Amino acid sequence: MRQISLNIEPHLDAQISDFEGPGWKPVIDTARQMHLGLLNRFYLYGEAGTGKSHVLTAICESYLDMQRSAIKVSLLDLLDAPIDAITSLENYDLVALDDIETISGVIHWQRAIFHLINSSGEGGGQLIFSSRLAPTELRFELPDLQSRLTQAVSLKVPDGSNVADRKALVEAVLKRRGLIFDGQIIDYLIHHGPHKSAVLLKTIEQLDALLHGDRRKLANSTRRQIYALIDEYNKTV
Repeated sequence: MRQISLNIEPHLDAQISDFEGPGWKPVIDTARQMHLGLLNRFYLYGEAGTGKSHVLTAICESYLDMQRSAIKVSLLDLLDAPIDAITSLENYDLVALDDIETISGVIHWQRAIFHLINSSGEGGGQLIFSSRLAPTELRFELPDLQSRLTQAVSLKVPDGSNVADRKALVEAVLKRRGLIFDGQIIDYLIHHGPHKSAVLLKTIEQLDALLHGDRRKLANSTRRQIYALIDEYNKTV
């Protein structure tokens, strides 16, 4: 069963093989445990731009590759939707709920997520949550939901400060997508580009659009334009 669309967020291009850096190993190892049915709840947290949404997409894609149903939903985008929308998620093998902190102060959505946790557990489903906050830092009005989330295995995602994580991510994405960048540009991107994974991936998208797959020797003016683009993305974080 392929992932259905609730028309609430753009699809992100990500695969679990993208996250091969040493800092991501605990996250991917835990995802593998979920594949084997050893865990039913997993909670990821980290500041904005660190790649939480991408890794949630990647984990969902890994389920789909195993012919299991999976969907990722941003709760930030779902807040204004009818509360009944949550019931459509109960039959998935895996539901990944992004931006869980956004339901703070919204008690009816807290109750809905608590119900989803219960119904998913009874039906053998699995849940992944992501947030900018650690589970103990959430301030929910529903204590039972807070308790359920703190009981989940929780991991902080890497912040990108480790150059080995950035190198592994860039090389894996370029290889998977069949992109060939000049070696000096790749080196500059890894060492002088943005550290956070989500911004780094967006930079790769922009470089691909700029180069249009051109593998010829780059003119100095084009190279300067590329370096300037990388520098500009680095300033956004």
